[in-house]
Formats: sequence, C-alpha cells, structure tokens
Amino acid sequence: MNRIFFGDNLPILKALPSESVDLIYIDPPFNTGKTQARKTIRTVKSENGDRKGFQGNTYQTIEVGTKAYQDSFDIDIDGSVPAEKKEAYKIVAPQSSIYFLEGFLRPRLEEARRLLKPHGCLYFHIDYREVHYCKFLLDDIFGRECFLNEIIWAYDFGGRAKSKWPAKHDNILYYVKDPAYYIFNTGEIDRERYMAPGLVGPVKAELGKLPTDTWWSGYVGKRNTDTWWQTIVGTSSKERLGYPTQKPRRLINRILRASSLPGSVVMDFFAGSGTVGESCLLNNRNFILIDNNREALEVMAARFSGIENIEWVNFDPKQYQKEISPLVAELKNLAIDDEEEDHDIEMSPDFLMLAFTASSLQKDLEEMSDLWKDSPFEWIQQLPPRSKSKLARSLLIPWCASKGLIPERKNDASETLIFSGVDYAVKFSMLWKDGVYQFQQIKRQGPNYVICFGISPFEAHCWVFERDYAIMHGKKQHKGANDAEFWLTINPKNIPEWALGYGGTLDEAFYIIKSMKKPQSDKH
Repeated sequence: MNRIFFGDNLPILKALPSESVDLIYIDPPFNTGKTQARKTIRTVKSENGDRKGFQGNTYQTIEVGTKAYQDSFDIDIDGSVPAEKKEAYKIVAPQSSIYFLEGFLRPRLEEARRLLKPHGCLYFHIDYREVHYCKFLLDDIFGRECFLNEIIWAYDFGGRAKSKWPAKHDNILYYVKDPAYYIFNTGEIDRERYMAPGLVGPVKAELGKLPTDTWWSGYVGKRNTDTWWQTIVGTSSKERLGYPTQKPRRLINRILRASSLPGSVVMDFFAGSGTVGESCLLNNRNFILIDNNREALEVMAARFSGIENIEWVNFDPKQYQKEISPLVAELKNLAIDDEEEDHDIEMSPDFLMLAFTASSLQKDLEEMSDLWKDSPFEWIQQLPPRSKSKLARSLLIPWCASKGLIPERKNDASETLIFSGVDYAVKFSMLWKDGVYQFQQIKRQGPNYVICFGISPFEAHCWVFERDYAIMHGKKQHKGANDAEFWLTINPKNIPEWALGYGGTLDEAFYIIKSMKKPQSDKH
C-alpha cells in the first residue's frame, strides 16, 4: 500500500518503524530566503489587453492561481542549537543558516537514517547556496565514509543573470547507511556509447559502458558522469503540473532504478508535486510521501486521480479528483506491455537482489554457453574457482544484511562467515551441465556449520548443514588422505532425502541461519 501524509514531516517520521525504507530521496527547501511561487495564467482576447499577440491582436492576462511555499530559515526560533555549535558554524559556515541546518534539517535527517534498512541509501537534493554546509551535517549524521558521490544535475532553462555566472545546476549528495552493504543496480542504469567501439569488440560496443555520475543525456551523445544534464520541467512539457519545485520524472527514475529493487519502499518527505510517487508506480516500487503544504497535496490529488492503491492520511483528495489522471492510462499501457513480454523465466526478488549485487562486481563480459545465455550470472563462468568462492561471500553478505542480519568475516579464514556468534564455512557451486551442484573442499577441521550456496542460470539455492552431517553424506576428494576433503552433490530438481529440511530456497536457508536452528542429524 502506498501512503501520502499531510502534515509536519518530523512527527510523522518519528512514528514510522525503524529500518522500514529502502531508499530516501528528498528535495528540501533550499534556504534561498525567498517565497518560491509559480503563477498559472491564461489569456483572453481584449481590446484593452496588456499584451500583444498574433497579427497585432491584444490580450488580457488573467491569473488563474498561484502555488507557493516559504523557503527561508533565518533564526534559531526555539533556541535548540547549542552555543558551541553556533560558534563552530561561525567559523566553518559563516553564510549558512544555523537554524536551517541544526534546528530544521538535523532532526529530520537523523530520523531518515533510522528509517533506512541496512542496505538503504539517501539522495539529498540541494543547491549551491547550502550544499557545502549540508555535507558537514550529513557527514556528522551518516559518517563521512558513507558518502559515495556528489551528483550535479545541470540544466539550461530560465533567465540568465548578467552580473555573475548564471547558476544552472543543483547538487545531489548520495549517502548509504553502510558502505559495505548497499544496492546499486548496474544493469538497470542507462549506458553510454564507447568513443572508439572498434577497439573493444562487438559485444562490448553493443552493450556500451557504464556511466560515471555525470549525465549529459540527450545533450551531447548521452555522455554520463556526475553532471546529469537533464532539462527541468518546461512550460510546455506534458509533465508540467504548475508546482514551483517539480522535478522531471526522468531524473527520479534514474535514482529509483539504480538504488532500489522492484517492490522496495521509497520515501520522499518533502514530496511537493509527488514525482517520486509517480515514478514508483511506473517502476513497480512502493512509496511514502509527506508534505505539509496543502497546495502540494492538492496537486498530488489531481496527479493520482483514479489510482486506487493509495492511502491518504489527514487529507481527503476527492474534491480535487474531478478528472482521471493521464497516469492511469500510462499504467494500463505499461501493464499491457508487460503481458506481451515473454514471462517463461521468472526470477524471485531474492535472486534479483543477488544478481544486482553481482552486477556491481562484474568487470567484463564474455561469450557463454547456451545453458547460461541471458542469465544475469552468465559472466561468472569465466572466473577462476578461488574468485567464484570470494564472489559467493560477496553476494551473501549484502543479501543477509538487506534482511537485517549482519554477518562478520573471520580474519584467519577468508571463507568463514559469522552470524550471531556461529561460524559457517561458505561453499559455492554453479549448476553443472548435468543439472547438479558440487560443493567441494568440505574439511574435517574448521567451522561446525557449512553454507552450501548454489547459482543456476535463473535461480539460487542454499542449504545449511552441520559439518559432520555434510561429511557423512559427502564423498572423499582425495582418497587415502588422513585429512581428506569431501564434496556434496545435490540436484536442486530432485533433492536427496538427507538434504530435506536443511534449506533449499534462499528463504529457508536464511531462516535456519537467523534462528540458529541446528539440524537434527539423528532423524535420518
């Protein structure tokens, strides 16, 4: 269920459960010191009009309405900023507003961090006036090591100052809750062309290369870096709703696709016109929107008119929903397109989570066998065995963390992971051509538990065994050796009886690990 709240965002944020949101994008007031407003006008032909038009006709301008919000934070109203911080700001940020940073933003950003899941991230949208001071604040709340990028959104629209360089960009600060565990969907990001495609071969040339964090989309050959060149919502744009700070949907789409998964919960607690909500609906995400400006809620009510799966809190949208929104037709067309696609291959959300993590580790693409064609893990076949084992741990760590279980890695044994004080040896296998997994090098000495993690072209499997129980059902790899190593063979389509009850699916294995449930070997 998607929710839209009308009211002060701070008490609403405090009432929401911890670690319940995957991605937060916010576009707070920029502290410009002005009232931001956008007028809506229409013109009618009049002999005494105030403007001239086609063929010398005169027209009278009629103001239909104005949408506005206050964008000024000048004083420490409630005395909440400690004296020592006021003195510090005088040194490091003399031009900033102390109340804007400490009294207004800090408590809201602290709540934002609390609400993020372990793999969650924050995109903080601001402009040149306060971005440098806001980074001080965000570094203090999230930790400087959690800052990944400053993204520049550049545009060429509107008036140009004649007394200085015209300001034609905004800043987006990108933070993660934990720099070791976060979502970044490499495969979902629009790629850029190679400048010399003949030097990289046909496969790479067709795929294109990953962008940096500058986006020149539609401007000079789709060159992508940390300056995202994307025009604002223009006066003649179909997206235009007349709200002063409306952001283009394409900008939000890129953030959603890069830093969340289908079904993720995305929050914007300075929601404005509701662009984040619309992008979520079109990209199969859930949303929580909050705004205390009634005009913003009225705009959102019209924007989402006809959309049923939205809960409105403290606001009745019905009187502003006289016409069905064009978004309804767009969603229907999207559903028809999805139905027409081939859905013979279905991948679970957990499997996609692993695939997206793997995509961020991918360094190269090679031609693969037909068995793995079109699999998001196709490229793994080219890795050497030791790299595959390392990859398995690199996939398991953020996957478990995304579900609230943070593992540790033992310093003296790279294959060992520790969950809630219990040691596990991680064994990895890709699906062999005969349809089985081979989990190798299970040793007599080492952790008491073994995680057997397998990847097939379009599924993932996982089992958790006591070490001695695994050895009991394994085969020796080195005959006659005193410290023999063993392997386990499991067919995921025909699981042997001795492996039943020890996992199989990712969820089943996760439950065993989370509950520290010890398999009972005496029942077989």
